Amino acid sequence: MNIAVLSDSHGSLSAWEKAEKYFTGNDLVLHAGDILYHGSRNPLPEGYDTSGLVSRINEGTGERYNFLAVQGNVDAAVDSLVLPYPLPRYAVYENDGFRIVLYHGDQHETLEERVDFAKRFGARLLVFGHTHHPLLEERAGLILLNPGSISLPKQEPAVPTMAVIEGGEIRIFNIDNGEILHSFFIGKRNY
Repeated sequence: MNIAVLSDSHGSLSAWEKAEKYFTGNDLVLHAGDILYHGSRNPLPEGYDTSGLVSRINEGTGERYNFLAVQGNVDAAVDSLVLPYPLPRYAVYENDGFRIVLYHGDQHETLEERVDFAKRFGARLLVFGHTHHPLLEERAGLILLNPGSISLPKQEPAVPTMAVIEGGEIRIFNIDNGEILHSFFIGKRNY
């Protein structure tokens, strides 16, 4: 199974279009929330176009990719009226015994709290966003993946990032040039 993983698009159609070129060949697109709005603590991202982004997501879902998304802290109830389905606070996805828990991450402050949360579901991988900082590491047998933000990155240097899971490997990369920033081998046997 090949999966594209992103978070914190914050209404940027231009960032989505950059990320979307990496969806090709993926069976699933996971989005860890903060899909449409920039939020009061963030500037407007380049290419901010919420109605354009809604159209793009709705056109792609089911046609070009399967889309599984969760609600972020700036996603509003009205977003569920325009997106393909109501946004849950978390989702669990399993493929061949490899369980992924997806949530935005604003519910917990520390990595330890996130690990405890995911372990309750028997997860092997926790996907979260919220911080706009990419992260890929293993703790207590759980892989933690924050793909960063495709539109409002906050790490130094600030580059827009997302991740892919394919061929038994997780890679976080710069969506502007494809440069791999972090990778983790999970093994084909495990996934």
